[in-house]
Amino acid sequence: MNKPARTSPQGCLWTLLVMVICGIVFSGLQIATHFPPFLNVIIGLLVGIAVTYSFLGKPKIKRVLQNFLLVFIVFIVLKTLFGMLIDLWGAHREDLTFTSEEKVLQTTIVEGTDTIPVFSSIRRWTDNYGNSFEGDLTVRTNDYYALKDYIANYRSSTRGNFWGNLYDHIERKDRPGLDLVIQNFERIRAERNLNQMEFAEMVVSCIQDIPYAFVFSQECLPADRYESSIKAILEQCPQCCIGNIAYGIQNPVSFIQNLKGDCDTRTVLIYSILKYFQYDVAIANSDFYKHSILAINLPASGLFKVHNGKKYILWETTAPYFQAGYLSPNFDDVTHWNIVLTSK
Repeated sequence: MNKPARTSPQGCLWTLLVMVICGIVFSGLQIATHFPPFLNVIIGLLVGIAVTYSFLGKPKIKRVLQNFLLVFIVFIVLKTLFGMLIDLWGAHREDLTFTSEEKVLQTTIVEGTDTIPVFSSIRRWTDNYGNSFEGDLTVRTNDYYALKDYIANYRSSTRGNFWGNLYDHIERKDRPGLDLVIQNFERIRAERNLNQMEFAEMVVSCIQDIPYAFVFSQECLPADRYESSIKAILEQCPQCCIGNIAYGIQNPVSFIQNLKGDCDTRTVLIYSILKYFQYDVAIANSDFYKHSILAINLPASGLFKVHNGKKYILWETTAPYFQAGYLSPNFDDVTHWNIVLTSK
């Protein structure tokens, strides 16, 4: 009596092994090359098929195609659901950032034998991977008053790249006044033994956690004088606006003094801190989106810009829980982003 034929498991096993190898190759290419994602997927699939063929031989094509189709459908569904959840959570978090004003205290610290007046706030925040941190953001009162108005006198000495030149001027002028902020981050790095990416994540998430505020070159008007998106925010949080600030950007020391910062107010502060710690960091601006974000040359996947032959991962700074390489769908067309300043 003949034994019943058993269904070969190679179709399922083939598909699984190809997808695992493809995922590994894709991740490596995303980090190590400037190839577009679709090309990395194709390369990953070809490598996966070749390696799997060498181990398992020729599969049952019909079963493999069926399994690939199923995996593709599941992937699309999960990706869509995940994107919706991220967008809903991001919108929820952005709403929360406009509900309360942050508190900065006038206090003193001791330096050597001197008692120094300072502005200081205690920060408690969680990074994008659930790690909790605590520290203070502190600037000397004298530094704040010495630096708070100088941007109004800025005049670019070169043509072109106005914003990059302005940001560079602000960073160089303010950096010495950020030494207490830098000491705090340096302490956290030593205590937690953070690696390069973990340290950058800790710094960026700290600034992301500060509620957003508009910084206008004109005075702040009543909420009903603005377009609907700005109006809705200022109706929830009338104090989330600071006006009559030259070029619509606060210098970093002033931002630490009042914790009112928009997009480029934040990117310049983070840029200055990470530049001090020898990161290859950049600022990316978009005239199309009217927005500014951070960009960093570190091994990571996600959205990026290539500048001078280097891959800079794009990083949103205006709301919590944006990981490096992920931008809101409203801002994620990288062709509209341009690198305006780099540290190296």
